[in-house]
Amino acid sequence: MAAHRPGPLKQQNKAHKGGRHRGRGSAQRDGKGRLALKTLSKKVRKELSRVDQRHRASQLRKQKKEAVLAEKRQLGGKDGPPHQVLVVPLHSRISLPEAMQLLQDRDTGTVHLNELGNTQSFMLLCPRLKHRWFFTSARPGDLHTVLDMAKVADTILFLLDPLEGWDSTGDYCLSCLFAQGLPTYTLAVQGISGLPLKKQIDARKKLSKAVEKRFPHDKLLLLDTQQEAGMLLRQLANQKQQHLAFRDRRAYLFAHAVDFVSSEENNLVGTLKISGYVRGQTVNVNRLLHIVGHGDFQMKQIDAPGDPFPLNPRGIKPQKDPDMAMEICATDTVDDMEEGLKVLMRADPDRQESLQAEVIPDPMEGEQTWPTEEELSEAKDFLKESSKVVKKVPKGTSSYQAEWILDGGSQSGGEGDEYEYDDMEHEDFMEEESQFQKYRGLKSFRTSPWDPKENLPQDYARIFQFQNFTNTRKSIFKEIEEKEVEGAEVGWYVTLHVSEVPVSVVECFRQGAPLIAFSLLPHEQKMSVLNMVVRRDPGNTEPVKAKEELIFHCGFRRFRASPLFSQHTAADKHKLQRFLTADMALVVTVYAPITFPPASVLLFKQKSNGMHSLIATGHLMSVDPDRMVIKRVVLSGHPFKIFTKMAVVRYMFFNREDVLWFKPVELRTKWGRRGHIKEPLGTHGHMKCSFDGKLKSQDTVLMNLYKRVFPKWTYDPYVPEPVPWVKSESSSIVPQEGVE
Repeated sequence: MAAHRPGPLKQQNKAHKGGRHRGRGSAQRDGKGRLALKTLSKKVRKELSRVDQRHRASQLRKQKKEAVLAEKRQLGGKDGPPHQVLVVPLHSRISLPEAMQLLQDRDTGTVHLNELGNTQSFMLLCPRLKHRWFFTSARPGDLHTVLDMAKVADTILFLLDPLEGWDSTGDYCLSCLFAQGLPTYTLAVQGISGLPLKKQIDARKKLSKAVEKRFPHDKLLLLDTQQEAGMLLRQLANQKQQHLAFRDRRAYLFAHAVDFVSSEENNLVGTLKISGYVRGQTVNVNRLLHIVGHGDFQMKQIDAPGDPFPLNPRGIKPQKDPDMAMEICATDTVDDMEEGLKVLMRADPDRQESLQAEVIPDPMEGEQTWPTEEELSEAKDFLKESSKVVKKVPKGTSSYQAEWILDGGSQSGGEGDEYEYDDMEHEDFMEEESQFQKYRGLKSFRTSPWDPKENLPQDYARIFQFQNFTNTRKSIFKEIEEKEVEGAEVGWYVTLHVSEVPVSVVECFRQGAPLIAFSLLPHEQKMSVLNMVVRRDPGNTEPVKAKEELIFHCGFRRFRASPLFSQHTAADKHKLQRFLTADMALVVTVYAPITFPPASVLLFKQKSNGMHSLIATGHLMSVDPDRMVIKRVVLSGHPFKIFTKMAVVRYMFFNREDVLWFKPVELRTKWGRRGHIKEPLGTHGHMKCSFDGKLKSQDTVLMNLYKRVFPKWTYDPYVPEPVPWVKSESSSIVPQEGVE
């Protein structure tokens, strides 16, 4: 019997690596660093011991504490910008000059007055506390000044009345500030020392309860004596700062001094020199600059004069007379520093951003599809087979051109329409019913497709659109955080040379209005479609209609426009709302310059007396021209003759062409029946319809039609100054009549 011999397909096992000729040490060296297959495939969970967890938590707490302390030291320190404090009295009985005088503590530091028009401000330098403050003030009725100053203020100091806290004007001011976004704030009570000693405790208790509604868990400070003012300054210096998202990613500047150099060609336009401290981010001269309330401009260069308010001045001996320490800082501060002037950056024409806000549409750029030879031959054969139609054409018209001339009644789209109409009747029909030619029917408003690129208006050729707005926003914000920008850094005192600025900007500054400038991010000067989520302000009951002119405060911008209102849903189509409702949040759609969210939104309506009334507040949702706002209309008809499942409906249309045009649209009734149009009957709009059940004689036949609507191009960057806000007299007259 023959023995079994292994074939070529016999299993060959690998030899063991740890053989007789290999030592234990060499095997360990070869396997060093290798992991098992299960260890490689599964996610390794780093389990820390209890001691390591405590150590890690303490390290995180220490890092956060150091970051907060570093921010406190930088703000108001020698290397950072001054601590800007906005003082806002919330009651008419509060004496603002008295409060500002108490804050000018000569024993604490040096005071530099700055009197510019109606806005009184001063700089307080305190070397002992290693801090410097810049105090400004604003009346609560002056709406634009309060909102603009709050955009750049590090801290807002609210002054309260000891008995009432705030009046109606102060409450309106707080509503606007809360909607825009509050930075760090402090509450101080003025005038409580004038009350009897027994009433002071009761007044503080009642005021604390009233304040808890708007400011929960906040401590009330006093501001009646110089000692209390010193404690208030220490509280301001050591307070943790709250950030506003829309200004943290942009460079901004509050103008301490302004100079205007008119151009040789035109005295109304020139170069504006704005001097102030850089805040937020680094200023690049090639970026655009937005002056709040005036528009976007380009910068020529950035100068670095000496700091007019150093915390530790060198070579200056202290004055014996305390009155000599008071200095007046006027607009000549920059001129005094011309000797030590240093040019930081000059604009590069190749790298400087353009001021182009709109796309110049090219009428020849539109896509046009010409018919092919096969389509032309098929059209000729079809015309030969069909009945010949005699047309009157201009002299010299070729046969090909004559084929494209349409008859007056060919818009019905119905084949085999043998009825002829008088031209006058057709023109009258087009005048009355042409608005419904743009409407369409949808089987389902939620699921039916609708192309967002079809039938766009001419204004869409002027705007810019991102391929992916979310990714563009993320990349720009990531570049701000990681990339080092060349320019003037935060805390430097600089002079910005802004070109092509109208002289009206300087006139507003000289009249007392604050001048605030924001550096724009890329693309923020370009026009697009902005969508904002807003909610009706409960204090306003006036009806607001869609496409009515409103005043917008969006982030750092202020403009006028006529918006659309639509429902705030997650679908791809959104129903138009004709009025701003109070029971739900709506989306406001408007043409405006691009702004990257987050940004707060305030909507005002100008009254006949020039006062601005707050009607809605919210935030910026997206920059998306493809968001579709759909208007719905409902046509109704009456069943004229009713059969089993058939009915003759009238009064929905008054023309045979309309019945044929809307024949594919589904019908419904108020009692829940559904049906379709079978055919028109006669020439006066009667139609035969079939339904899923027998109709009732008192039922009503309905047809839903939809049309996409677009906002009006009414963007206007100029907003007139409002009249100081005063509570309407109607609310105070009604209770008096009831008492009488």
